[in-house]
Amino acid sequence: MNVYKRRRSIAITRPGQTVCAALLLAATPFASAGNFGVSPLRADLKAAHRLEVLTVTNSDDQPLAIQVQLVLWSQQDGEEQYVDTHDLLATPPIFKMGPHGQQIIRIALRREPDPARELDYRVLVTEIPQPPAKDFSGLQIALRMSLPIFVSPAVPEHAELQWHAHWSSDGSLQISATNAGNAHAKVTDFDVRFDGSGSPAHVAVTRYVLPGSRVSWTLKPDAGTNRQAAIHLHGTTDRGDFAADVTDAGS
Repeated sequence: MNVYKRRRSIAITRPGQTVCAALLLAATPFASAGNFGVSPLRADLKAAHRLEVLTVTNSDDQPLAIQVQLVLWSQQDGEEQYVDTHDLLATPPIFKMGPHGQQIIRIALRREPDPARELDYRVLVTEIPQPPAKDFSGLQIALRMSLPIFVSPAVPEHAELQWHAHWSSDGSLQISATNAGNAHAKVTDFDVRFDGSGSPAHVAVTRYVLPGSRVSWTLKPDAGTNRQAAIHLHGTTDRGDFAADVTDAGS
């Protein structure tokens, strides 16, 4: 197979196919998906602040068409779930930008905030692929950026992470966090230490834990780690550092 360079494409044998490359963004002031970027990387709304402005920048030498979609965001059994929503309005929903151009997107809240719990959404900013050249036989990549939108409740918001551990028969350890608070927590990384045995493990996979949800990380401790040993966690979230002891590690 000959692989050749072509704008946002990968050579394959089936012509005319388009796929979407979704990007979950890191905590930087501005993120780029190769040919366009969005800033800021999240939107925070509340009763007194119902409108947020995002800026999309085309960093390419070619024109770019963009579609904006708003979805309700939840987590079920540790998996991300997205459902179309009318709770928010994006203006404009579809637009074109010239080379190195910019476009403002306005995200407006159309409903009242929940009185007791944060509401969670995402805005999907997706490139609309242009018609390929007649001689093109590759795979076009439609780039997508997914940014969180948080709607604060009327009461003070807080995250309350409860940690659990479970050993699997293959020797892997599942570390889970359940959020008993009324607002999200973004866990960026944490260290896992075992009493009396094994080497500490570092987990650096960033995950959001939405209110009322549970997410998990799986790691492979040293073979000599005592499964009965108490487990201690120390890590970082967007709400500050945390420390937790996990003593009930069933298998």
